[in-house]
Amino acid sequence: MRLEQVETFLAVVEYQSISLAAQKLYLGQSTVSHRLQLLEQELENRLFLRQRGLRHISLTAYGQAFLPIAHRWLALWRDTQRLKEKADYHVLTVGSVDIINNSTFVPFYQQLLVNSPHLRLDIRTHHSGEIYSLLENRTIDIGFVFGIKRYPDISSTPVFSEEMYLLCHADSDFHDGMSPEQLSPAQEIFIRWGADFEIWHDRYWANQRPLMRVNTGSMLEHYLNVPGRWSIVPMSCIRLLRHKQNLAWYTLQSPPPPFVCYQVTHRYPKPNYAAMINAFSQEVTRFAQGLH
Repeated sequence: MRLEQVETFLAVVEYQSISLAAQKLYLGQSTVSHRLQLLEQELENRLFLRQRGLRHISLTAYGQAFLPIAHRWLALWRDTQRLKEKADYHVLTVGSVDIINNSTFVPFYQQLLVNSPHLRLDIRTHHSGEIYSLLENRTIDIGFVFGIKRYPDISSTPVFSEEMYLLCHADSDFHDGMSPEQLSPAQEIFIRWGADFEIWHDRYWANQRPLMRVNTGSMLEHYLNVPGRWSIVPMSCIRLLRHKQNLAWYTLQSPPPPFVCYQVTHRYPKPNYAAMINAFSQEVTRFAQGLH
């Protein structure tokens, strides 16, 4: 396998589109298609289901099985390049959910780069489930997720928790202390903030379809522009959005459980990385104490 083939495969998986992947890679669609074809020929299996009329393409069963291998292959290639460079710095790969990377940890990352001149950060944004898988195969060194999944070789530690609020357009007829029963699911922009949140949510709106489901907090800025629409979010999401829209946030009479961010690490990290991961973890703990 060649580096450009693996990178192209992962880009198509990420964007679920050959045309979008081509744009992001600054390549022509024919080049992307040719790279995928060469990779499939080498593997002697099809990686994608290609159906006319469908905007997005999806992985075959073989493609699903190959995906974690591709991530590991790329991580090993990068590790090899770092050994060749013999650089006087260390690279730490951090995988976090969108709201952590784009809001909560931004000042932490900024300060860490100033205080740690020999550290290079590789910051990646993924969903919680993906982070566990990437950590399990050591593609990332440390992760920050919503909710706990049981993996025998992964340790999880709570880092911080936040209260959840009702977020809406400022002209909405909402107020502090509202009961969830007063909110119409037909106007909800729903984000799944973890299993505990979903259990709470189903207590009031089970089997009722929200107006829209989105999978990152940053997407809310595009859809809370209409009075009456609402979403339930942690304070970190409010900090991310409050300067981008005319928004207001309120307490609820019976709020969801606090939103908890967990740090996840591999019990058996890559050689020579344990001390660096531990030092990074201690810095995270100090930063998180200042969030309260």
